[in-house]
Amino acid sequence: GMEVPPSEGGPFLNRSKYYEYLKNNKGIDTEYTRQADRLYKIFKKFVLDYMDCYYPTAADVAADKELQAMFVQFLHQSEMAVGKMLPDLRTIKDPNIIREIYADAMANFMWVVSAGHEQCGNIAPYVQDASFCAFKWASGALMGSKDTALLQALLMSFTSQ
Repeated sequence: GMEVPPSEGGPFLNRSKYYEYLKNNKGIDTEYTRQADRLYKIFKKFVLDYMDCYYPTAADVAADKELQAMFVQFLHQSEMAVGKMLPDLRTIKDPNIIREIYADAMANFMWVVSAGHEQCGNIAPYVQDASFCAFKWASGALMGSKDTALLQALLMSFTSQ
């Protein structure tokens, strides 16, 4: 959801809101987005339940210096990709909002390292043949070059199971 401009409600740390945005504003409602949304909600519930075990109140979550430091690092790394579009926690006074932001960030991490990697990590069958699915084509070509096929094979040998 980081590619959604602030004027349209983005960026989204909450994937569920992003899928809702896609459905309502772009007409994208696929089985993939519905399943990804369900999985994200499971992760977020897990994170919130986990937080509840260790932090009696949202204020305790918001006051945790280690969570603050982790989120500052997350924002620093994300800023390289999306500029200053992400929330500045210093301006947010409601600890419930901060708790939700932390939970969204952690649930998003969980989604990316599980479902996101599963989706992206299973492309080897598609890219084995550069005439079917090439990473790049020369202008006017009907398929990828031999060099592209070799580079694809090399990349797949290092990244696939």
